[in-house]
Amino acid sequence: MSPKIAIIGAGTAGISCARSLVEYGFDVTIFEARERIGGRIHVSNVFGKPVDLGPNWMHGDTFQNSALMYFKDASVALHDIGSSGTIFSPSGKQYPPEKVNYIEEFMWEYVDEAIEYSKAHTATIDPDMSLYTYVEKIVTDRYPDNAEIREQILMATRIFGFYIGEDVTKQSLKFAFLEEPSPGENLFVASGFASILQSMASEVLDKVDLRLSTPVVGVHTFDNGVNITLTAGQSIAFDAAVVAAPLGALKKRTIAFRPELPSRLLSAVDSLGYGRLEKVYIKFPRQFWNLDYFEFFSPEYAPDSNPEKWPMSVISLAHLPEPYSQPVLLWYLYGDMSQKVVNMQNDREKIAFFEPYFSRISGYEHGCDDPEAIVCTSWSKDTYAGYGSYSCFTTGLKEGDKDIQELRRGLPKRKVWFAGEHCSDVLQLGTVGGAYGSGTHAAKLIVEQFACKN
Repeated sequence: MSPKIAIIGAGTAGISCARSLVEYGFDVTIFEARERIGGRIHVSNVFGKPVDLGPNWMHGDTFQNSALMYFKDASVALHDIGSSGTIFSPSGKQYPPEKVNYIEEFMWEYVDEAIEYSKAHTATIDPDMSLYTYVEKIVTDRYPDNAEIREQILMATRIFGFYIGEDVTKQSLKFAFLEEPSPGENLFVASGFASILQSMASEVLDKVDLRLSTPVVGVHTFDNGVNITLTAGQSIAFDAAVVAAPLGALKKRTIAFRPELPSRLLSAVDSLGYGRLEKVYIKFPRQFWNLDYFEFFSPEYAPDSNPEKWPMSVISLAHLPEPYSQPVLLWYLYGDMSQKVVNMQNDREKIAFFEPYFSRISGYEHGCDDPEAIVCTSWSKDTYAGYGSYSCFTTGLKEGDKDIQELRRGLPKRKVWFAGEHCSDVLQLGTVGGAYGSGTHAAKLIVEQFACKN
């Protein structure tokens, strides 16, 4: 009889794990709390054309990534956002193009330098030191008499928050190397992730027992296997289990483990950060802009709605290839700023929050170009997403790399393993590719264990 494996979560990690296990002849059941598969891969069609509420990007060398074999099958359109963009100063004026190039080049230079410093000195870096503090020190030492350059570089550095899902002042310098971008290009998935998800799932879902709208509340290990407890109190026995739930769900203890998870593994779960990245799509009657992206540095012109002077990062969907192009601007929000927008009462209030920014873009005409619709994510309010977006590495973290390894190792003696973007290889943490790879990794460990058992 084939070993029975329970997988908790039908997101990318759960699906990839199931695919590998089915290939080895395991009897797989997937429990998914939502009424759909995909987890944080989700699409809205409010505008008449799809927009991704979850991941937008494919990071790094596309076909080196274990998940991306499906791109060929799914006829995915990838798009380079391009270098045609502008930056608005704190006063709301556009920097000249040569200044934009200069600022962005310097920003990435200093972020890369911080990451390299993190690699070389992680053992001795104070856990409470942030990446931002490091860059601040460097630019102060190098430009002691040029306050303007210092300010511009530091404002640009805050844009890195849109990559990590949290304020860069909270990004651990000690473990900044865990945020190192994957080698290769970062490409926008113009056609959306829905077809990729479908391509992943099509090979496996008819070979497993998929149970949608079935939240798991307990994982109980006993001598001969694992009992999975559902919300209705039903308990089902399996030979092993893979917990492919988000890190945030583990942090919130939405699943009760018996016996309780070992202290070292709980420490890993609690120590790792969980980002708060949200997205806002605003559709306009027409494309009145001609640039690929816009950044708004420490805006001083919205004191009532944005007294904290949170920066804004925006990309244009009007420049996507047909048939995916649409007159939409996509805004990335992180940290406390994202929480403020998520908690707004209605669309009118949300549009009003962004009006000081889109109204400054060249070509905008009041009355003619007022937004038609808005779509906002709310992952930080989503129970099954773990009240957040994806893992990050915040100040105070002491053993981030070891924490990841602890999660990847799982609990083989208890026949329980973990999968998800938080359990991936270092260069794929926080990505779809990382989630996919973690699923195949968990499956490999199970195959090895049961081969030894047999």
